[in-house]
Amino acid sequence: MSEPNVTAAQIEMYHKMLNREWTRLKQNPSSRMSLVQPPGKLQCYACKRLVDNVRVCSACKMIVFCSPECAKTGWRSHKPACATVKRDGERIPQYKAVIAQFPWTAIAFNTMGQFNDDFVLIQFGLLGTSRQKVGYWATHERRDEAVNEVLDAPWSLLSEEEGWRLPTKFIPSLALDNSDNRPSFPPTFEDNWKSYYNWRGLPMESPAAMMLQWPLAVYVCLKELGFASEDAVVRRRKLKVFYLGARDELCFLPVFGELALLFPNTDLDLVVFGQNTGRTVQRARTRGLALSSESRPCVFEYTAPATCGSGTLRIFVDSAPGYYRPSRNPSDHPDALVALNAGLGTYISWQAVILLSAEFDIPFAVTDYSESCLGEAMWTLLRQGLTSMLPPPKGIEEIKVQGIVKKAVKEVQTVDVEKVSNTLEINRPAKFNGFMGPGLRVTAESLIHGGRNGVIQVIVPGAKDVEAAT
Repeated sequence: MSEPNVTAAQIEMYHKMLNREWTRLKQNPSSRMSLVQPPGKLQCYACKRLVDNVRVCSACKMIVFCSPECAKTGWRSHKPACATVKRDGERIPQYKAVIAQFPWTAIAFNTMGQFNDDFVLIQFGLLGTSRQKVGYWATHERRDEAVNEVLDAPWSLLSEEEGWRLPTKFIPSLALDNSDNRPSFPPTFEDNWKSYYNWRGLPMESPAAMMLQWPLAVYVCLKELGFASEDAVVRRRKLKVFYLGARDELCFLPVFGELALLFPNTDLDLVVFGQNTGRTVQRARTRGLALSSESRPCVFEYTAPATCGSGTLRIFVDSAPGYYRPSRNPSDHPDALVALNAGLGTYISWQAVILLSAEFDIPFAVTDYSESCLGEAMWTLLRQGLTSMLPPPKGIEEIKVQGIVKKAVKEVQTVDVEKVSNTLEINRPAKFNGFMGPGLRVTAESLIHGGRNGVIQVIVPGAKDVEAAT
């Protein structure tokens, strides 16, 4: 089911409410944000009613029930994910440690302990819906009225000052040729924001991590797939990566220029696919813009200075309508697939990508808010569907889900069933991402905390080397 669209008037009203709350807090800095998203209570996992006296699963301590009866009836559907949910609970201190690195996060927690990203933006005057006013930070999600601005963004890139809208010392500038704040080469930093900020010469007072989380998430995915090797510092190489599921990223593509610093001596081509990429190319054609290619025009290029490794990044926007689906022609395959905050267990369009990437050994890694969002149960169903071992469905919901799986398996027509089945039998645990977005999300039916790009999961491991450029 698609998310409801939010009108411009609704967003404007919400922003006015936040501004009033921010004014109150500036007058009384010791207080907390009092705005709470209704209903402000947890709901029962089984019956979906609001819970006054919270009971939790005795095993994972995370899933919420309202009564012993609901705990019993809800166990059947919760049981397959219980161990995963427990691991998510164990990661909560790591999520909170990421947030604690920054001085601007504490005030974004309300009186209920919920984190509001917008209260980070409002501190820096970055809350708004227009790129012309707040640059890269503009709110577009689920807004029909903002579609044209999103579609036009790749063809009207903003300068660093226009995009970041921050004091110069807070901007992770890519204008490094004559900079005194040039990062060291080769890249030397640990997997946490404090170390990265130090490498980039940024003060922790800068909110840049709210944006840098996106290129850094691509970096950690490729690192997990084996593409961030020390050899890259020695010999030149080419790397083609397909970035799947892009949404608002179209509005801040220059931020991904950071990847040229992270992959020195690498010619990195990032091809972006998403629900709006085909539309943005079509709109550019309608406007009569000159495109470098009809199918995948290049919209951004950046080369790091020689003192930073001479890495290059080119970003291409794919013009095909709909969702990406790997071709059966190996010459069309990238070196790797990445998807950020993918929602593998939520969106059925991922099933074909998972099956085909596994069959053709296309390295594939994703990030998500938490391990529970990765849809491990769906991978199990895909594997069972491939081998005709789906269990007898119990209930309408299971009949529906199994029907979706059977349809995907039939459409893909996997040739090497054993190979794909073995790949999907994932024994590669999800990893915490030290470069997750500084923020927390709490679900209504659990005590689980998650964050944007919070965990990394390898779906298909890196199985081939990247050929050195000749």
